[in-house]
Amino acid sequence: MHEIEWHDSHSVGVPSIDEQHKRLMALTNRLFLAIMDEAGETVLEGVLNDLADYAVYHFTHEEELLRTHGYPEDLLTEHRAEHKALTDEVHRYIARYREDPANLDLSVYVFLRDWTTEHMSRSDSRYSEFLIAHHAE
Repeated sequence: MHEIEWHDSHSVGVPSIDEQHKRLMALTNRLFLAIMDEAGETVLEGVLNDLADYAVYHFTHEEELLRTHGYPEDLLTEHRAEHKALTDEVHRYIARYREDPANLDLSVYVFLRDWTTEHMSRSDSRYSEFLIAHHAE
């Protein structure tokens, strides 16, 4: 395992969203580094709480940008559903953490790693050209 690194291929070409994605990667790496230092359980609660808060902020911003620039409603609805699924998963992890935080840190890391790499490169890349064409920032 290794830290997640930002690559140009992760960029959606919208500065505000790219910066938010970098922050999500930093949050993922914070957990990774703690796991490597055998302190994952110690930082897990903070990472989960930060993630829950930041996901709301990021998803609201992203969805508002898409809506404001006239992204097709069917595609926006689909994207919102993905956001809801990711948010629901974060809340499931928070509930699991409250029941028993032991041995949960690696599972959360894998979820975050996949989210930050898969959702950004696969799902968010779908709207990239649209927002660039509309000069979204």
